[in-house]
Amino acid sequence: MPHLKLLLLAFAATVFSCSNISAQWKLEVGPLVGISWYNGDFNPSKQFYNVQPAVGGIIRYVVNDRVAFRGGLTLAGISGSYPQPDLYFPESSPNRYRFNRELLDITTMLEINFFSFDHPNIKESLFTPYLTLGVGSVFYKRYTEDNGNHDEKPTFVLSLPFGAGVKWKATEWMNLGAEWTLRKVFADDLDLVGHQTPVDGSNPFGFSDTAFTHNNDWYSVVGVYATFTLFSRRDKCRDGF
Repeated sequence: MPHLKLLLLAFAATVFSCSNISAQWKLEVGPLVGISWYNGDFNPSKQFYNVQPAVGGIIRYVVNDRVAFRGGLTLAGISGSYPQPDLYFPESSPNRYRFNRELLDITTMLEINFFSFDHPNIKESLFTPYLTLGVGSVFYKRYTEDNGNHDEKPTFVLSLPFGAGVKWKATEWMNLGAEWTLRKVFADDLDLVGHQTPVDGSNPFGFSDTAFTHNNDWYSVVGVYATFTLFSRRDKCRDGF
């Protein structure tokens, strides 16, 4: 009986995967341009705060009309300052603090379409919103202090990217899209830059009662992109297993 159930499940999966006359995979690549900003100790909740330019590229492997895997490489700027309205640290220095840095962002993500998109047998599948999530790494110069020596060392830090967007099939070989993705970074020092840091590498103003959601920094990227089909293949569904 267990073997019969497994056989029925395998048969059902095969029928479902072969419900279309053909299956299709594609490989796409293209540029992304947009803006980026930071959320953390100096900006707990404001969106579109001190926006900086962001540029990058996308490579997408399209599994079917609903699912795709993608990789991304983005150079994003972030900046901030203190003091500012609605933000006060009791033990802070009266001197104004500013930071401005660039982050190299590398991501691997899953993309899930709300609607059928670019289906080989449905001409109307030209537009869809989608969700995306995955894992990534952020490369930046991390401030360190060792035996009184101040330095910035290149460092990779884990991040969790996720977001949403829309895409439109503009031509047979080109797709256009727009998206907003956020990155939760497993570090709390994106807002510390070199000699400007007055105290140490994790807490420039000596405060300790930060909100839990901002013990690690975040940053967002909003952008538009175009992807171009490099390779495309359609396979007829084969009978049997």
